[in-house]
Amino acid sequence: MNARIHGLQHEIQAMKSEVQTLKNQRSNQGTTYIRWGRKTCPVANGTSLIYGGIVGGRYFTDTNGGVNTLCLPHNPDPAPTSLPIFSYSGRVFGAEYQFSFKDVGINDDVPCAVCMTAHAASSIMIPAKVSCPQYWTKEYDGFLTSGAHFQGHTSTEFLCMDSSPEYLTEGARQHDNDGRLFYSVEAKCGSLPCPPYKDTELLSCVVCAL
Repeated sequence: MNARIHGLQHEIQAMKSEVQTLKNQRSNQGTTYIRWGRKTCPVANGTSLIYGGIVGGRYFTDTNGGVNTLCLPHNPDPAPTSLPIFSYSGRVFGAEYQFSFKDVGINDDVPCAVCMTAHAASSIMIPAKVSCPQYWTKEYDGFLTSGAHFQGHTSTEFLCMDSSPEYLTEGARQHDNDGRLFYSVEAKCGSLPCPPYKDTELLSCVVCAL
């Protein structure tokens, strides 16, 4: 009997050790995402700000250079002075809204925030939704954005703009400097089935973490 009790105690101790190991692994997990259109991260869910920044990208008519959109920090460090400068270097511009919504207007400059969620190991942007799948935590929701479907404009990523966008304080409001331009995105019926989608209806989005 004593040997069995001792064996059970040993098993319980081993299980406790395994649970603690899993807790430690969980506490070391985390994931990052960019909150487009906001200077801060959501206050809920234990999310913290890595840095707030300025949205940058290629000029809206450029057909070459980088294609991804950047969240540039407010305090850039200089590149090495020995780095040569060429006339054909890539270029990064700021970004502007091309819509008026809540507190922002057309040509307002766009901020961003790089966020860290300690409670999750992965994050995902889901287009056309404002809620997350079961067991996932909503970080923020908003509306889908991209470049314009217009002659002379080049393609950009589909990004989730926060539902309450802000404007940058660095740039003067509503000065038309262009750069990386953000337009809302609408659904077009055809190969995209309608229903459930509706022709010309703007698309929502949500960023979820697990």
